[in-house]
Amino acid sequence: MKSIYRLFTGLFTVTLLHAGVHVVDVDDLIELALTHSPDIDSSRFDFEAAKARAKYAEGFYLPRIDLSAEAGEQESKMIEHSTQNVDLFTGTIAASQLLYDFGKTSGIVGRSREETLALKAKMQQTVSDKIFKIKKLYYEILKSRRIIEVQKKSVALQRQQLYRAQRYLKAGIRTIIDVTDAKVRLAQAQLDLKNARYALQTRRAELEEEIGVIPHDGHYRLYTPQLPLPHISDNLPKLQHPLEWYERFAYTHRYLLVSLKRYTESAKFAVESVEGEYYPTLSLEGIYTKQHVDEDVREITPTDQGTLALQMRWNIFGGYQTAAKMEEAKVGVLKAASQTKRIKLAITREVTESYIAIRRAEESIKLSERISISSKKKLEQAQRRYENDLGDYIQLQEAQQGYIQALSNLVNDYYDYFIALAQLDHAAGR
Repeated sequence: MKSIYRLFTGLFTVTLLHAGVHVVDVDDLIELALTHSPDIDSSRFDFEAAKARAKYAEGFYLPRIDLSAEAGEQESKMIEHSTQNVDLFTGTIAASQLLYDFGKTSGIVGRSREETLALKAKMQQTVSDKIFKIKKLYYEILKSRRIIEVQKKSVALQRQQLYRAQRYLKAGIRTIIDVTDAKVRLAQAQLDLKNARYALQTRRAELEEEIGVIPHDGHYRLYTPQLPLPHISDNLPKLQHPLEWYERFAYTHRYLLVSLKRYTESAKFAVESVEGEYYPTLSLEGIYTKQHVDEDVREITPTDQGTLALQMRWNIFGGYQTAAKMEEAKVGVLKAASQTKRIKLAITREVTESYIAIRRAEESIKLSERISISSKKKLEQAQRRYENDLGDYIQLQEAQQGYIQALSNLVNDYYDYFIALAQLDHAAGR
């Protein structure tokens, strides 16, 4: 049977391709989203900007070289001499090298590097979030398709019932109220079918929005695995680990925690940088100037001069600004640590909720499966009783509604199970 199903699926796919329709699965959708999603692009741009800022900060370690030139006329007037106008051309090259500043520069550089790593982890978390959203919408669309199939069964049942009621009315076996009620229920079933189709279109639009592009210009169809209702519980994927394993895995691999850890380290480097402002900055500076002057003033104006000096800059008092910045930096460390604790608790809750949702969905599937099988038997019995005038119309309609509701619940539970699996992987950072 599996070989026949694969053959049928292959032939169906080839037919769609020849018809200009591309069959895409969830991996194809994820690949498209990673390429076209504006959310991922935005997070990647933030990461690239952070890398540039880190490179800029590292430049404080390197020597600074400045070249300047001046050309013009200099006017000199002395008390006992007449005024002189001298043509000047001056070129100056200045160089400075930071020697030591008690952590100001290393703090700035460390902070920039940690922020870069934090934004990298944030970008990876955005990718993880996007993958989960794509998976969730994919399964929501598959669910909507199956609900449409269930609603089609409901319409077919109501049509059969309307035909049966009209035939019995004509034979004088049933009353006109059975026909009227059958028409109302058929109209309601047709409305439910239309609403299910509208829901499918909405889910598809949401999926395309998350991807960031319409796949194949709209000429695509989602790959839909076979779902042999109502017998679907035997091939469910099972959880491989206990709840505690997923929690430990999340604490190590969840990108959001990695990002917060980096932000915490960045805040610590900010404290180090501000603390260095209480101490002096030592640097080595050199200046060389060459001038071209007129012959009349060459004896009193140097043509070459240079300076090499060890310089110290120390801000003794800055209006309490350094103290205020230090207080702000320390608060930043406490805030980052508090956010980390809060996110850890949130991740624990997400992992636990997802794990429980999987267990609950698995149990619901098995129960809904049994209910669906029993509801189908009950419907068949109610139809025979109604045809043999042993049961009334209300019993038949209750059996029909129970059967359709049981199938709908089974479909919802089945795809909720896969959504819960995807949510667990996302919560654990897998």
